[in-house]
Amino acid sequence: MINKFGKDSKLYIKAKVTNGVTMLEDSFFTAPYKIAKPFFDDTKGIMNIMVMAASAGIMEGDCYRINIELGDSSRVALHGQSYNKIHRMKEGYASQFNKFLLGKGAFFDYVQKPTIPFARSRFYSTSECHLKRSSAFLYSEVFACGREKRGERFEFKEYKSCNKVYYNGELIFLDNQLLLPDCQRLEGIGFFEGYTHQATLAFFCDNFNYRLLDRFYELLKNIHGIDYGLTTIKRFGTIIRMLGNSSDFLERILINLRDEIYNVITG
Repeated sequence: MINKFGKDSKLYIKAKVTNGVTMLEDSFFTAPYKIAKPFFDDTKGIMNIMVMAASAGIMEGDCYRINIELGDSSRVALHGQSYNKIHRMKEGYASQFNKFLLGKGAFFDYVQKPTIPFARSRFYSTSECHLKRSSAFLYSEVFACGREKRGERFEFKEYKSCNKVYYNGELIFLDNQLLLPDCQRLEGIGFFEGYTHQATLAFFCDNFNYRLLDRFYELLKNIHGIDYGLTTIKRFGTIIRMLGNSSDFLERILINLRDEIYNVITG
């Protein structure tokens, strides 16, 4: 199916540091993307950018491309404005490609809103982040089983998400997730195990503070209604996966976990 916009939907953001403050150096976007005027958190030294989409959601044939370039020591958080609704499709699919280039000492926080795949939808996502010395990358996301309130539980056709992180050109992390409800028992052991939502938070930094793992565990161990796992990356980071039954609830937990990281980054 041909993209209804007739071309790929692109978002490009380039940031740099001027006089000790992260500034927007360049940007452009094509429909349905839009970005709001950046707003700054002076206490954290972060430039926040809100990404909006003038669309009801992700449609068959859509192809999204996001490219982010952060200059040395710049700090940016990219926020989604609304849930990523992947609409019903006939025979085709939608796709997204992200590429993040971080200069020395840069920090990038990719904050996505929850993803909801509707029945009969297909979606493929690939993300690459390239780190240099002392740079840090944080991303978080929530994936829902579908429109659960309408009785849609794992009725999408296919969902694939591949995340790669490189450090000075070396691949240090690969997370390849393929969900095929027609072939896999997603309600069963090893998948969602009766839950309806999955949350992920990953953080990479070559001077990773391993005391963060203790803080994460202290936060998570007293939360009821979820199952979770903490994994240390062989080089420079950690990934946390949680299973729960509410996007809002899991998002609030992610905020608390991100705050712990921000305390280290900006402390």
